[in-house]
Amino acid sequence: MKTENMWATALVGVTIQWGWSFVAIHESLTTLSATAFNAFRFLVGGVVMLILLARKPRRIRFDELKDGAFAGVALFVAFTFQTTGIAYTTASNASFITGLAVVFTPLFALILLKVQPNKHQAFGAVMAAVGLALLTISNLSVHIGDVLVLGCAVFTALHIVILSKVSKNHDAEVLAFIQVMVVSVLSLVWSIATGEFSTPHTSQALTTIVVVGIGGTAVGYFVQTKAQVESPPSRIALILVLEPVFGGLFGYLLGGDRLSAINLSGAALIIVAMVVTEFKCQECVPCRARNIWATMRHLVVGR
Repeated sequence: MKTENMWATALVGVTIQWGWSFVAIHESLTTLSATAFNAFRFLVGGVVMLILLARKPRRIRFDELKDGAFAGVALFVAFTFQTTGIAYTTASNASFITGLAVVFTPLFALILLKVQPNKHQAFGAVMAAVGLALLTISNLSVHIGDVLVLGCAVFTALHIVILSKVSKNHDAEVLAFIQVMVVSVLSLVWSIATGEFSTPHTSQALTTIVVVGIGGTAVGYFVQTKAQVESPPSRIALILVLEPVFGGLFGYLLGGDRLSAINLSGAALIIVAMVVTEFKCQECVPCRARNIWATMRHLVVGR
């Protein structure tokens, strides 16, 4: 299996863990504040990464620290929006709305990477907006949790583009470690400053912190960083479409989430919009179908 396909397949596995985490975090936030949860989660991830980095000690360069901190701040804002929003909406809604990052990615790619968006991306953005309305608006009102998670999608897109810009110049392990520690420290400072700090006092919250801290944070962001070294942003964004799919599935199976027919049509429209946004083939429908199949085959079997 080629290196690019290996890391792409690993990232698919990470999206499964991230999808499950929406349900687990939603339950944990009944006993722990969002900022405190993030502080502990990313601290666990940072400690695991530090242990791995100790295998080959080296100095962290200033440019690595600067670029990693820049990406880490974007990640901190994204997770602050997301974790706070999850407490006020369903796990399924949070996962689908977070997935809208793929629609915002072309905008930041234009601003930071000078990459012009295409017609598919513009059409996908409109489609996603309609899907978001169908998914989240109930009785002509918008839930605050959905709005907060939408903020997460914006800053997740910014993080994807920043990481694509800086990851090819630095060691992936070091860059991932810096980002995770920045999020942990900023979350801790925020929770203390706002009087929200508390320690986990239930087994469910503690288990979630450990599992998500190791699997979803230490392993997850290392894999994403390595994958973005090997693959273009478009392929990374397409893989990340799977996160809301798994989030909705786990929300249904484990969280008891139930979506109305209108909500389901909105969720489906968001998923289609994500795929359309990142689709580059301009040819006929059969050609597009073959390319979708080829992409999925590369992800699954690496051939």
